[in-house]
Amino acid sequence: MVGSALACVAALAFPVVFSSDAYAYAGYGFMALHGISPYAHAYVSLRDPLMNAVLWQWGNPPPVCVYGPAFVWFAQGIVALFGPLGPAATLWAFRIAACIALVACAPLAYAAFVKLPERTRLAAAAGIALNPIAIWSCAEGHNDVFVLALALAGFALIARSRLFAGALLLGLSPLVKLPGLLAAVAAVLGSWSDRSRFWRVATGALAGAALSAIVAWPQLAGLRLHVVSAGHYFPQFSLQYIMSSFLPERAAIGIAVILAFACAIAGWVHLTKRNLAGVPWIALAIWIAIPNPYPWYALWILPAAFVAWETPAAWAIVALTLCTVVRYYPDATTDLSTGLNLAIAGLPLAMALIIFIERSKRSRWDRRENRMPVPDLAISRSP
Repeated sequence: MVGSALACVAALAFPVVFSSDAYAYAGYGFMALHGISPYAHAYVSLRDPLMNAVLWQWGNPPPVCVYGPAFVWFAQGIVALFGPLGPAATLWAFRIAACIALVACAPLAYAAFVKLPERTRLAAAAGIALNPIAIWSCAEGHNDVFVLALALAGFALIARSRLFAGALLLGLSPLVKLPGLLAAVAAVLGSWSDRSRFWRVATGALAGAALSAIVAWPQLAGLRLHVVSAGHYFPQFSLQYIMSSFLPERAAIGIAVILAFACAIAGWVHLTKRNLAGVPWIALAIWIAIPNPYPWYALWILPAAFVAWETPAAWAIVALTLCTVVRYYPDATTDLSTGLNLAIAGLPLAMALIIFIERSKRSRWDRRENRMPVPDLAISRSP
């Protein structure tokens, strides 16, 4: 925790921020505070120095809010408390709050992995809270870390037999950001082998998801009207994007889908055998399927790497999170070359494949029928 906090302080001291998301958070908080729905794609005529800075970054009307009501309430509180101190104070509050949440993820991860070996628990705590891209994402203020903290807290409760409460918390996490629903689904699937636990986890997750859907209905309506209807497929800095530079777009999408499906099948086969090595494979499938994986999306999949630490898929996930730091380059300069895109999405997957093949060979060699016979030598020993 101390190391993560010091690293966050160092990142906060960096003079350049590549993302404008904290401005959007402040804008949504300002709009909610003044009775303007952030889900309505409305023109903002009410101004102050903070809103002027937000609109300079994002335009007017600002983009439709894609975050849950709980996060909008949090943003509203930040703006109410720090808005009178000026735009900089409000933006700093968002960034520092995200860093505090990341530091808290260290003990939460240690608690969530309580049923795994001590080495794995320590790897999870350090691998999440000390991951450089996670630290930088939180120093920029990205709210994905709040979903991560809620997910780890939910799994920590489940690990301590607080099944309904933990699953309920996971089901409520989409009120911050929709990908939190993936954690609830993972908890339900993970408890399938023990039916007595499964029904309590499933009931809690469904109750949380239902409550989230009711509370987030304005958000869902806004997404349907202003995002889904106007959205279009645009891969960027992903495996699809690399392949589309030398293949037709449909072929690139098809290959990416096949690879993602293969990873998901590999993960499911492991899980049916009660082997936790399937979890990082499924997380890797999700990452491959995302057409534009932003660096802060790494906060969603980092915990999956440590469920089955030191497996090929786990190494690939950690490598992917580190390689996505290159994703910031075009924000500061121009677009990335195909070679750099390959470094982001291709090299970690190639590394996972190499490790998988090497371990498969080693496993075959270790089988009894493949071992070389050892002659029975009589060795004389001096008394």
